[in-house]
Amino acid sequence: MAAPQSKPPHVLSVTTSPSHNFSKSAVSSVKLIANLGVEGDCHAGETVQHRSHLHIKPPPANLRQVHLMPMEVLRDICATLPTEEMKTQLLRPGALGQNITTEGVDLLSLGAGTEIRFVGDGVAAGNEAVIALTGLRNPCPQIDKFQAGLKDRFLVLDEDRHIVRRLAGVMATVKKGGVVQPGMTLIIDEPPQHIPLDVV
Repeated sequence: MAAPQSKPPHVLSVTTSPSHNFSKSAVSSVKLIANLGVEGDCHAGETVQHRSHLHIKPPPANLRQVHLMPMEVLRDICATLPTEEMKTQLLRPGALGQNITTEGVDLLSLGAGTEIRFVGDGVAAGNEAVIALTGLRNPCPQIDKFQAGLKDRFLVLDEDRHIVRRLAGVMATVKKGGVVQPGMTLIIDEPPQHIPLDVV
């Protein structure tokens, strides 16, 4: 009997929030707006909307319009948590403020400028939403407010305690607008030159 084929990279959940709460709420779909982000989300805008950056003048371009989080990382971190309640909280859609939770692709290893196209039923070819990866999310102190001690679990340190990897997902801008919903397939288009993602 042939081995079961693994599913292609796909969307598990989509979430949004009009206010600057840490977590976001699950919805049936989100609409991406070119050069802005998720329609109705507090982080949408041409210039940066994250509260920790609002003091910068003039305001920098918004490279953090969409936050994507791989479920594989969340599951790995859950394996280190001491209680089932903590695990359940972390696996809830949008728990870390991500807009899109994915499965089947190592988002953290993709290069800057990688484009992701969202393909699904009811979306005509050529009308798919497209995002471009800009960088990594830096685990922030708010993660510890969500769960005490959680922030450090999203950091990989070397023997000298220097950060060598950040695991809190990736950020992107919207290149082409469209609808994204759970079940959609991710088509990954990496640029010719691989430039590792850095913090944005």
